[in-house]
Order: sequence, then C-alpha cells, then structure tokens
Amino acid sequence: MSIAAINYISDIMKSIGIPYQFGEWTDEVPDRYYVGEYQEIPSPTKEEDGGQETSFILNGWTRKSCMILEQDKETIEHSLPKSRMNPDGSCVAVFYDSAFPVPTGDGELKRIQINLSIKEWKVK
Repeated sequence: MSIAAINYISDIMKSIGIPYQFGEWTDEVPDRYYVGEYQEIPSPTKEEDGGQETSFILNGWTRKSCMILEQDKETIEHSLPKSRMNPDGSCVAVFYDSAFPVPTGDGELKRIQINLSIKEWKVK
C-alpha cells in the first residue's frame, strides 16, 4: 500500500468529520476514534499492470453508545466509493466492503471493525 493511499484514507475521514489516525491513536482520546491498518493482497500481475489490492481495516472505539459507531459506519459507507489520481500519475480507489461489532470484554468499551477495499494502479 502506498503512502499516497494511506494519506487519501486520512483525507476522506477528515472530510466526513470522523476522528482517525493511521497505525495508532497518539492524541488525547476523544469520545470516539478510529485507527487504520492494512493487509496487502498478493497480486500475481502487479509487475505487468501496476495494480495492487489492499484490505484496509478501520477499528472504531468509544465508551459512549455503540450507535455512534453505527452512525459512523453508515457515514463511511455512504461516502464511498471515492477515487483520485495522485500527482505522480498513480491512482487509488477506496470501496466500502463490510463491518461488524467486536466484543471487547469491557462493558463500557465499544468497538467496530469496518473493512474497506483499496485498489491502486501505478504507472511504470
């Protein structure tokens, strides 16, 4: 996954007003927040066509109502798909895939996992 794609996810989350950071949350903890991580999917044709697919996971956390996380899920789902061409000529597209609540073992802490699909193309 390219840095341009990681930055694009951040731009999307900022544009829809959802607190987000990549990798780990390092600021003061707000009412709810999301942390992103990814897993690249092997591409046997990457060298030929410049394509790369990635599963991107948004982990959402709150100590308020789980409905806040469900509302965020709907906001994210309705704001996608989105795509853009980067200054270097590469392209990135972001798609909503799926989501599910995740038990935390803490009665006050709520969590949701939102799965996105990222497709990138690089000009060689």
